[in-house]
Amino acid sequence: MGDWAQGEFQLAGQKAGTDYTCLPGLGVNEIISTGGDAFYFPLLKDEEKSKAQEVLASTLLNPATQVAFNLKKGSLPVRGDVDLAAANDCMKKGLEILAKGNVIQGTDQLLSADSQKQKEDLFSEFFASSMTPEDAQKRFADIIASAD
Repeated sequence: MGDWAQGEFQLAGQKAGTDYTCLPGLGVNEIISTGGDAFYFPLLKDEEKSKAQEVLASTLLNPATQVAFNLKKGSLPVRGDVDLAAANDCMKKGLEILAKGNVIQGTDQLLSADSQKQKEDLFSEFFASSMTPEDAQKRFADIIASAD
């Protein structure tokens, strides 16, 4: 389901390792996929605004912020020097897999922008219509088969 699911489990009062577990690589192989959200800052000529960008970036990368954010979201810290004493079972499992180097690119990084958009449009249509899972599966297979 993705790392975002951890927040849903937390809202439901469930605990990693007790009420649910994580199955990296669909539970078959210990592999994690890269990808995710990114923050981009435009190059600015205004020194004051540039400094504000630096403050935001520093806040986002602060070790305490990294731990707090990733425990809520379920993703892994981008820093290797954060205090992981509070890490739950899923985060620990992900960090162990990452340390082994068992990483693959996310599918959104492997598809062209056109193929990715076709896939996103299909998902939107599926959830907003009465399309059957079988029809969605066939269309998904067609998109992947013709992906560039």
